[in-house]
Amino acid sequence: MEYVWFVGDFASYDERVQLASQCVARILHDAGVSFGLLYEGERNAGNDVRRIGEEGLFEMLVEQNMGTLAKAQFEAIFTTDPHSLNTLRNEYPQFGLDKPVYHYTELFADLVSRGVISLRTPLTGTRVTYHDPCYLARYNRITEAPRKLIEATGAELVEMPRHGTNTFCCGAGGGRIWMTDSPELDERPSEQRIREAQTLGDLDYFLVSCPKDLAMYSDAVKVVGADFRVAELTALIERALAQAEPVSPGVGGASGQAG
Repeated sequence: MEYVWFVGDFASYDERVQLASQCVARILHDAGVSFGLLYEGERNAGNDVRRIGEEGLFEMLVEQNMGTLAKAQFEAIFTTDPHSLNTLRNEYPQFGLDKPVYHYTELFADLVSRGVISLRTPLTGTRVTYHDPCYLARYNRITEAPRKLIEATGAELVEMPRHGTNTFCCGAGGGRIWMTDSPELDERPSEQRIREAQTLGDLDYFLVSCPKDLAMYSDAVKVVGADFRVAELTALIERALAQAEPVSPGVGGASGQAG
């Protein structure tokens, strides 16, 4: 295969995010891109494990994943999970990984620029904002690729005050998604972020490109009662591909309807 897709835990097991993973697979299949999965051989990449200090467990996960990758023939790795991207790109080379690692927005932006993916239906009149994941923007400086994809769909991007490398955390990073919030916390970071997006006026979509962001903001938009939909960026891309009524990996606002 040309690419190994390192799927990650949330993109594999969270039912809301599974729809986004299926969307990625459909787009790549329809474009004829050569990619494969590690299936049961894939373990958690270990990014959050290492962030909370479990160095021994991290090294065990690396050993397992590197052993599986050694049995595969591929040219590069891509992942839909910025947390996995961070440790695969920046830490696995210390353990022998010698293949390039991309976030799916980088891969898709390249495929669109080369005409491998052709976005035939401009989404004129669709107004969106985009949340930069911390491990994509702040840690790895990947901010241009997702915006190129949004531009290619024809949708209007309205930036939040905190965006790009100055993004705001959803509250899930560094292992916090597994922790219980303090009862003294008036409002979760994810809810603050949704309120920030509400100041932009009428929006159709609050776009994300991280499995944990999709989970966090899908909950937050219901609590806050926003009118826009939280959706993975791939949902917008699939709409622009003019495919027949795809299952959109998004969650509605106050109405709770699927995106």
